[in-house]
Amino acid sequence: MKLRDAFWTPQQPFAAIRSWTIPRLLRLLHSGLMCSLRISTSGAHHLQYFLETPDKGGLFVLWHDHTLLPLHLFREQGIATMMSRSRAGQMQAAFWSLYGWSIIWGSTKKKEGIAALRETLRYVSEGGIAGFTPDGPKGPRREAHGGVVYLASKSGAPVIPVAVAASNFWQLTTWDKYLIPKPFARVHLHMGEPMAIPSGLSRAESEDWLLKVKNAIDEAEREAIQALGRHQP
Repeated sequence: MKLRDAFWTPQQPFAAIRSWTIPRLLRLLHSGLMCSLRISTSGAHHLQYFLETPDKGGLFVLWHDHTLLPLHLFREQGIATMMSRSRAGQMQAAFWSLYGWSIIWGSTKKKEGIAALRETLRYVSEGGIAGFTPDGPKGPRREAHGGVVYLASKSGAPVIPVAVAASNFWQLTTWDKYLIPKPFARVHLHMGEPMAIPSGLSRAESEDWLLKVKNAIDEAEREAIQALGRHQP
């Protein structure tokens, strides 16, 4: 039996209790960890601009393994994120909802994935902010999929690359090598310059922009690492 089956199998007794309890226990652990970290940021004024301009939608893009700190820093801002309907995705959605994130349900199945992209497109077109992991939900790790270019091109919403660096951390053995800062580590979050992706792209142009998005996220990570060095005591 997989570990997650002990927490999130609907057929087992007390499933409803676990589905309520586990996300809240995770929040206690997560909040305790966040309180211990020495956090610095750069480029955060980009988020402030979108929060103060309610009719301006935005897409904040980051790799799947860097979501733990943004979950905390961008809480209660009405930002939406896409989640899978899998058991792990449902648990994650319940956890993120506790921090005030809106959930747009998606799936690796083509039909449900397209519906989720359309819902995200509607959301950002109406001025909402969405957090998007171009390599999620199952990878390959740090390989951007075309959804982010589609959303930005169709909605006119700019893409803002986000990345995290930590002075001391664990990496899980999951497909994304998920990054968890160790207690009392220094961590830095960097938000890069917004990217405007034009509409009416050809297939080749979409591929070019997809590479630009990937490079922008990687550059944001390099900036975060460099900033972390500059913030050493």
